[in-house]
Amino acid sequence: MSAARPPSQPQRTRLRRSLPHPGQIERALRRSPWRLALTWAGARWLSLLGGVLALSSATALAVLPQFRVEQITMRRESKSSAEAITRATQLSHVVGHNIFVVNSQRVAQEVASIPSVLSARVTPRLPNGMEIDIVERTPIATWHTAAATFLVDDQGFLIADTAEVPVAKDLFQVKDTTGRELQVGDRVNQRALLAARELSKALPEVGVRVREVEVGAAGLVFTSETNWRIIVGEPDSLNIKLANLASVVELARKNSLKISLLDLRPQDRPYYQLAQ
Repeated sequence: MSAARPPSQPQRTRLRRSLPHPGQIERALRRSPWRLALTWAGARWLSLLGGVLALSSATALAVLPQFRVEQITMRRESKSSAEAITRATQLSHVVGHNIFVVNSQRVAQEVASIPSVLSARVTPRLPNGMEIDIVERTPIATWHTAAATFLVDDQGFLIADTAEVPVAKDLFQVKDTTGRELQVGDRVNQRALLAARELSKALPEVGVRVREVEVGAAGLVFTSETNWRIIVGEPDSLNIKLANLASVVELARKNSLKISLLDLRPQDRPYYQLAQ
């Protein structure tokens, strides 16, 4: 089999002429930016037109006077309704501003900063209103200091001064002897509060009826109706401390002991003092 012959001189010339000249490639790559932009826009003109119309509509809505916030209402009435509306209307970016640009989340955060409010939600209502819905904190106890008495919720927040609001007679009561100055909006020891409430329910089952609950430098302290001063201390290992209390109560009953002080903080060896 004979080998293929190389192309003749005229054939090589035709092959070279069929290839694009390097200058043509560079000119094609250097197309005008305007021409490229027009080509890109031509393929997307419908989407661009829609975007322009949407932007124009949004701009028009932002300046129309009928969409300026004029009215703030509560979804349901509550004790904190008046203060919630006052907080919302005092914000500089609410009343008189366009409803589409008012930051509802920021308004809700401001309303939720009211001590008696647990959470808040703000909803724009076209054309010019805003609606506030709040969930109030529920008091579980009264917290007594040397200067004032407060309603406190299960998170330890002081939600109101009892001198300014009515108080349910059956609320659990705690006496604060730490000397700390408190005001509405402050937070007290939640663990101590909840432990005090639960122990007050449990102590009668072991034969101790509680007359007073105190939170002070020694931690939790209970005073019984028979004048026992029971120091629980920090709100931990409560089951052990409760069991130790039950043992001492049984010992006092069997031996007719008149106890004045019982310290449950040393869990392995609680000690007591007899009344003089």
